[in-house]
Amino acid sequence: MASDKTLDISIVLDTVCPWCFVGKRRLEKAVGMAKEKWPEFAVNIDYLPYQLDSKMGKGLDKLEVYRMKFGDRLDTVLKGISDTGKADGIEFDFSGKMSNTLDSHRLIDYATRQKNNGGKEDVQDKVVESLMRRYFELEEDIGSIQVLLSAAEDAGLDCQAVEKYLESDEGVAELKKKAESVKSIGSRGVPFYIINSRFGVAGAETPEVFLEAFEKVFEKSQSL
Repeated sequence: MASDKTLDISIVLDTVCPWCFVGKRRLEKAVGMAKEKWPEFAVNIDYLPYQLDSKMGKGLDKLEVYRMKFGDRLDTVLKGISDTGKADGIEFDFSGKMSNTLDSHRLIDYATRQKNNGGKEDVQDKVVESLMRRYFELEEDIGSIQVLLSAAEDAGLDCQAVEKYLESDEGVAELKKKAESVKSIGSRGVPFYIINSRFGVAGAETPEVFLEAFEKVFEKSQSL
């Protein structure tokens, strides 16, 4: 029997969104705080795809893409992200290449299928963690098949099966449909967190804000 302190959280993210990485770290801290507050607390985390630029190509210079987006504000914006990241244990590096994130989302979706078919519960999280660490801290291009396979290996997935999957069109139409459906439920930016299919938290909020949201969900559930 599931505890009444169990939450289902769907995280809407893009793998090249720095605030999604910050939000991941902050949610992890919030989960740790919740377990201290409620010993029976448990959480089931799922990931939903969102593409900030679905028409982006591959192998683009990351800094140039940022420069085109932020213009004269670039240095200020990147410093703000870097400073925030350091406070949450992330060493952002804005060098390297940027690519369309469709295949990285396909890898996450593949991990989801493995989890749902009896695989390890944390396989999705390990894929997301590896993708973001490689992209944001190690200057790796997560549009590269080799980088994607390295992330798959980090998560303990069968790399040969993953390679075959990524080189096909399997799941592409379904993933794009899922990304569109995410927008229809009210997510117009990332990160976005859906708790128990009913409550939303927008942005990379602090652990304390997440914890407060958890409490509100529990209170609402008790009043039903």
